[in-house]
Amino acid sequence: MKKFMCVILSLCFFVSTAFCTDMSSFADEIPLGTQIKDSNTYYYYNASDKTLYINGYGDVPNLSNSSADIPWMEWPSTLIKNVVVADGITSIGNYMFYGVMASSFSLPRSLKKIGNYSFASTNGMKHWDIPFGVEKIDDNAFFSCRTLESINLPNSLKSIGNKTFSSCSKLKSIVIPYSVTSIGSNAFYRCTSLSDVRFASPTQIIDVSNRAFYGCTMLSKVTLPYNINCNSQSFGYGLNGSVLDGFSLELYASTQSQIYADTYSIDYIILDTFDLKSNTHNENIFTQDKVNSKFHYTFTPDKTQTYSIYSLGECDTYAELYLNGELLEQSDDVDPSNRGFSISYQLNEGETYDIYVGSVKQTGNYTLYLYPSEVTSFDVYKGSIAFSASDGKLNGSKRIFNITNNMMNDFVLDVGFADGSVSSMYFCRYIAGAYVLNSDNQEEKPFNCGYNDAHISLKENIACYPLTISHSYVSEDIPYDVDNDGYTLYTCVNCGDSYKDNFVPTTSYIVTGRLVMDEDNLGAHPNNVGYPYAYITVGNRRYDVNSDGTFQIRTFDNCYMTVNNSYGNNRVVLVDVANGGYDMGELSCEPYDFNKDGCVNAKDFAIYYKELRFSLGEDYWQFADNYIISYKQQMQIY
Repeated sequence: MKKFMCVILSLCFFVSTAFCTDMSSFADEIPLGTQIKDSNTYYYYNASDKTLYINGYGDVPNLSNSSADIPWMEWPSTLIKNVVVADGITSIGNYMFYGVMASSFSLPRSLKKIGNYSFASTNGMKHWDIPFGVEKIDDNAFFSCRTLESINLPNSLKSIGNKTFSSCSKLKSIVIPYSVTSIGSNAFYRCTSLSDVRFASPTQIIDVSNRAFYGCTMLSKVTLPYNINCNSQSFGYGLNGSVLDGFSLELYASTQSQIYADTYSIDYIILDTFDLKSNTHNENIFTQDKVNSKFHYTFTPDKTQTYSIYSLGECDTYAELYLNGELLEQSDDVDPSNRGFSISYQLNEGETYDIYVGSVKQTGNYTLYLYPSEVTSFDVYKGSIAFSASDGKLNGSKRIFNITNNMMNDFVLDVGFADGSVSSMYFCRYIAGAYVLNSDNQEEKPFNCGYNDAHISLKENIACYPLTISHSYVSEDIPYDVDNDGYTLYTCVNCGDSYKDNFVPTTSYIVTGRLVMDEDNLGAHPNNVGYPYAYITVGNRRYDVNSDGTFQIRTFDNCYMTVNNSYGNNRVVLVDVANGGYDMGELSCEPYDFNKDGCVNAKDFAIYYKELRFSLGEDYWQFADNYIISYKQQMQIY
């Protein structure tokens, strides 16, 4: 059976402009390099620019802290200046770059995980940009990076491991993305320069483990989210095991963080509003005791523009927008499929707006989103959909493929806004006050098997992503007949591509022979000149004659075949396969009765000379004298 395999390995290098303005011109020339263990990843070192490349695709395997696993571990520290990890790499294995002193690291957006100790003691780096897509940073990943001053963490990040940034003694500030749900024990232990810790969302649901910020002696105040869970000594403790002098928390009443502060005798201030930032997601929960209450948010824009404030989630919510006590806008359900609210309103720079969110007598989670309303660009950075042809539903003669939101959950979108900001995010069906829509009209332009450009739109912006359809075949058994073998015909239900398999040979006999010219009116043919100017029929089946006069027919049993002569009388011949008659030998045909009047005469010569001489050739008439009636006989006739 015909089989299809399509493997596309796209290895493109994503290179930061931190050390090179453009490497695309020679990226294709970089060798793949040496395989890293039993993986699809490789390393290559370019001595001319001191760059270590990690190439290939998939996960870089975990390594041990030894030169047996890590070739560059014993290299002089000055040998590696730059590190480039190729797009397609999905995780950095344990200890991969432990102690590498490069001053530039370029990480791809395909990256999803950073392993244990993978960047520990990389003391040539002052700043890191972790790309969107990374969801997990494992234990000790940046342990003892003593030159690290700042790091940007992406809004895809979900967990920060134990001791991840421990002993990063020059790290000054950190913003915990709204997507982070857990911070491991001692994650920021002994970050003695850390003076600013901020949580991107005032309501994010996050668990902070024991001693997560233990020994951060420069911290004097931290504002804790409403839904944080603080474990033992997670905030406010110095290296001596005591609460830092002058340390305080800003927190919300009747929350676990207040219990934490009371338990460890940490000073705190009670907050009564959730201060929002633009381009954020703010998950929250309506518990039973809050169903009849409203959550109070505030937002102070740094630019005058129209903003979209909306919610999605399992909880049915509504909202009211106020300025200085005056109701500006209110919203309940967006539509029957979206029980959240959606407000789009021009907000002025520097003014503080109040947003009250209530529940329609329902418990559950919801997420409040805040983005500029005007979308200026919309792209799918990563994401694809694959179907089998049989997944399509017939609509007339075409198949329509049902593309659902769930199929796009892992898509990474880049959304640009009028204020110049660009947010990377996982697919969401509702962004900036509008639905993301499938924008392909499959009735007018159906998808074909193979690769297709598919499209989604947000407001006036259209993004393209790859959609592939693999063949789905239905089978039909075709029995053999007198002329053809039997087989199974496989036909794709979408594109009609077909192939044959499981052949069953026909049991008919092959009968051969050769037509030759009659050389006189008695049927003699001593020269056996091939005669191709005929075709053969057996019943309703037709067989053509080759240019040298040979022919081949097939039959199950004895039959009569008719030689249909273009330039003379037809012949009917018995084919006797019962007695082994599989070769008919030479069969002669009358060649000169062009007008089919039963005799060969001057009329036939005239037809030959005027009409057929060039196509049949000068030699064709060579035996005609044996047929033609003498001139005197013709004169008597005429």
